[in-house]
Amino acid sequence: MPQQTIILAMSSYSDFASAIKTHLEYHNYKVIFIDSTSETLKKKIEANFHYPSLKTHIINTIRKIFLFDFTYKAELKEQIYHQELYENTQKTLGNYNYDYTLVIRPDLFSIATLELLKSHTKKKFIGYQWNGIKRFPKTIPTINLFDRFFVFDPLDVNNPEYSQFHLKGMSNFYFDMYYPQPVPHKGLIAYFVGLHVDNRTKALQTCAKALIENGVNLDFNIKLRPSEASKAVQYTEQNICLIAQNISFEDNLKHVNKADILIDIVNPIHNGLSFRVFEALYYRKKLITNNSYIKNYDFYHPDNIFIWTEEKDLQQLSDFLVRPLISIHPDIISKYSFANWIKNILDDSPYKEISVT
Repeated sequence: MPQQTIILAMSSYSDFASAIKTHLEYHNYKVIFIDSTSETLKKKIEANFHYPSLKTHIINTIRKIFLFDFTYKAELKEQIYHQELYENTQKTLGNYNYDYTLVIRPDLFSIATLELLKSHTKKKFIGYQWNGIKRFPKTIPTINLFDRFFVFDPLDVNNPEYSQFHLKGMSNFYFDMYYPQPVPHKGLIAYFVGLHVDNRTKALQTCAKALIENGVNLDFNIKLRPSEASKAVQYTEQNICLIAQNISFEDNLKHVNKADILIDIVNPIHNGLSFRVFEALYYRKKLITNNSYIKNYDFYHPDNIFIWTEEKDLQQLSDFLVRPLISIHPDIISKYSFANWIKNILDDSPYKEISVT
């Protein structure tokens, strides 16, 4: 079978873009990567910015002085960025067409660039919003451009506001080219990594406190952006580590392999299952989460997954910690592998169908 080609268009902000590209190549796809948030391009525009015309300079001055509106210059830079991204994409794609295009977070691209990508796609033009649509409403005008459009939040699938779009539900997945390599250690270790989010600070603190009271060692890592330095005081548990840099994909797997328990604290703006859930499934770790939607999935077992939505629920944590991990059928585990996930996305049979509920 000839090697299939795919355009992967998404942000390079985290290691996920590199991991997805690597896994596509591992599964024998030829990948062309288009970066929606190129730092190199942003720095170039910042260094070389000038007003496109005298008119735009005057508009910016008037908006600042009379309307106290300081956003116009940033809007101009964004317009320039999208124009240059379009031109760079044109050069990258050349005169070739590709079997598939997968756009993750299409709200980060201009409509013109999305139309360009679609014009270079032979089979299916596919979009995936792995954050809630309400969080990124710029997604909505892009949906009808796609042949298939996936969301990971069950509330988006069932929201009557989006019924005209025929959205398809699709969970996240685990990366399957790496194999679990448990690291021997003493005691129980609970691992969490994530960005600071104001609305989940209390839940993180509450969960950490309950774990410490049950003799569990914490490996909690919360990234604060430079503008969030003042938020550090919100974390009063001394065993929570505040970090300035992202934990790399490879280092994250080292933490996962060493841990006994993975911690998932849902972002209140959506109800989709995070990647941490599927890492727990694949790496055979217990999971503690406050996302009650996980009960609807075929891999849920109360001996493996502890759900809490109120602080009083954590009183049952000690019973959960001593119960042995229950084996999940390999067919269910493999259903959430990247190999099966990408086949679902591309509708490339055979595959086990994934949905969100």
